[in-house]
Amino acid sequence: MKSVRQLSRFNLIFIADTAYSLHQWMILTLLIKWSTPLNIGYFNYALALTAPIVMFCWLNASTILTAERSGLKNFNLFIKTRFSLLSVGVFVLLGVYYFFGEADILWLTLLVYLNKYMESFADLAYGFLQGHMAFKEVALSKIFRSLVNVSGAALILFTTHSIHGFVLALVAGNLIMLILYDLPTVRRVGHGFENQQMSERYQTGRQLFFKAVPLGFVALLIALNANIPRLFVGHAIGTEELGYYASIAYLLVLGSLFIHSLVAVLLPNFSSDSGERQSLPELRKLTRSMLLMTNAVGILLIIGSIFFGKWGLTIFYNASFVQYHTIFVLMMVASLFFYNSTVIQALLTGFQQFRVQTIAVFGSVIVNIVACSILIPMYGLYGATTAYGLCAVTQIGLLIPALYRSLYPRKLTLAIEQSS
Repeated sequence: MKSVRQLSRFNLIFIADTAYSLHQWMILTLLIKWSTPLNIGYFNYALALTAPIVMFCWLNASTILTAERSGLKNFNLFIKTRFSLLSVGVFVLLGVYYFFGEADILWLTLLVYLNKYMESFADLAYGFLQGHMAFKEVALSKIFRSLVNVSGAALILFTTHSIHGFVLALVAGNLIMLILYDLPTVRRVGHGFENQQMSERYQTGRQLFFKAVPLGFVALLIALNANIPRLFVGHAIGTEELGYYASIAYLLVLGSLFIHSLVAVLLPNFSSDSGERQSLPELRKLTRSMLLMTNAVGILLIIGSIFFGKWGLTIFYNASFVQYHTIFVLMMVASLFFYNSTVIQALLTGFQQFRVQTIAVFGSVIVNIVACSILIPMYGLYGATTAYGLCAVTQIGLLIPALYRSLYPRKLTLAIEQSS
């Protein structure tokens, strides 16, 4: 019966994530169809500048809300903390833009940041609701948000051809959904529930920040890993080539749909109904299941990209993308490792292992920077994709030992040996 319920929840989240990711892909497609390659490059460059700052300010707090099944008091604290961090982040963004920003995209960069500002609060709401197994509510929110955002953005872009108006439509759509559905649903689902242990652990925004800041650094470094190749491509090759690279890289969402749904459904099983962590044998079983399904999806996507990649690039975008088929295949190979990394990081978050994630991802960022600086000038987009893959392999190699120590703690092993 439990497995049937989990399958039903997985189906709900998978459908919702498919709709949500489809709307993000459609947003990119709208730019390809109704805008210029230069504007696509500018939009992706603005994303590359804002993403690391935004991801740090998010502190990956939604995963904590999901894993620990929080109360409304905890949720309100997380909201206030994220609001404060994102407000300070604007000034950091201006400093980053001064050194790395392209000419004439300051307002576009600020609008992209504002859109992420709105999305961040929905992210917390989803984490809270998933922790309470309210997957139907999450699914409805993502589906309706997708419809509102795509219809509004398409209307503005078709009538005005303004990329600034296009992003403003996304901001308005996210704000409408947040006010009319997400926050009222959180209050309804969380009414009367309290997690006393979590309230003691995170009493103030300052405590939350200092305990979760390793996760913030992890999220920042992950965003850097995704955007370092884009920044190098934009500077070394050109903005139009960046548009092609970023569009193909977005197809990683084909697997991340499944992986995110898997994490969203299974991660709450770290805790029982009372909020206490499950036993180690149960967690080992959970880990094996998640990693097995993750690798199956990654391998199927690699096979699919080899045999159907050219057809897919033509359907998803246009015939000009076919020349980048090999880039697409290499991207899918790298994605296999990144999907595994995503699952392992979610599991380590459930174990409250934050600092080790920072160290592991930092090591992969160093590899990424060195590889990009050497390979992109020599091999162009092939070098960028190869660097991305090396970064993924490094991350996996550094994270696996930490997961093993969490699942098989040495103290427990010694106690068993002594008792026998």
